[in-house]
Amino acid sequence: MSSLVSAVDRAIHILKAFAANKDEYSLTELCVLLNLNKSTAHDILNTLCQHQFLLRDQQSRKYRLGPALIRLGHLAHEQMDIRRIARPYMEALMQQTSKSVLLGTFYNGQITLIDKVDPVGRLHVSAAIGQQIPFSAGSFGKVFLAWKSEAEVDRLLAERGLTAFTPASIIDPQAYKAELAKVRQQGYAIDDQEEYLLGVKAISVPLRDFQGVAAAMTIAGFTSRSSQQPSQATITAITQVAVEISQQLGAQD
Repeated sequence: MSSLVSAVDRAIHILKAFAANKDEYSLTELCVLLNLNKSTAHDILNTLCQHQFLLRDQQSRKYRLGPALIRLGHLAHEQMDIRRIARPYMEALMQQTSKSVLLGTFYNGQITLIDKVDPVGRLHVSAAIGQQIPFSAGSFGKVFLAWKSEAEVDRLLAERGLTAFTPASIIDPQAYKAELAKVRQQGYAIDDQEEYLLGVKAISVPLRDFQGVAAAMTIAGFTSRSSQQPSQATITAITQVAVEISQQLGAQD
């Protein structure tokens, strides 16, 4: 591991202190919290204020986060390309599972496929980039809705209802919401009953940024080519990928 620049490292720790449930700190509070020398901390805080990474209230003399961080945060978010980040992971999962890997976003009550990787020379699930699919489509839908507010889920269910895509589709709202609770608890969604497409099973995971679920990744394959349940190795692989991509997207721990 390369050596750290101590002053920069301390400055970063100071900024990270504001990620807790406190939005203002005095010099003394930061020194006690981070075990910093008062003179050193004062110089770092003054430098951060000069560049507007922190602001100092003239009356309370306490520090809070500054506008420079907002500007940088917006730039980082605008420059973040989920497809570019996710693509190598999708290719690795495709190689590992020999199944199609899809990436989707949720907007205006629909899921839009924004990228896809198919196994070469094998039968694969038919889906096109840019294709829109219903909000409750199989594991894709579950993994998006599981982390939406109860009010938003109720609104979608009331306005659009649950579609019987196949005989196995869950169309009772209470049963569907119970399934969403299960997805939240385990951290991923499985469609091993052909709820959306006959002959196709899938597993989906949420990809998070600092605001919440930004996208979802799905591994989809044909029931006839593998066992009914996704293997533990597949579950472990895709959930680990979700963690790594989410970290790059700025998700909170």
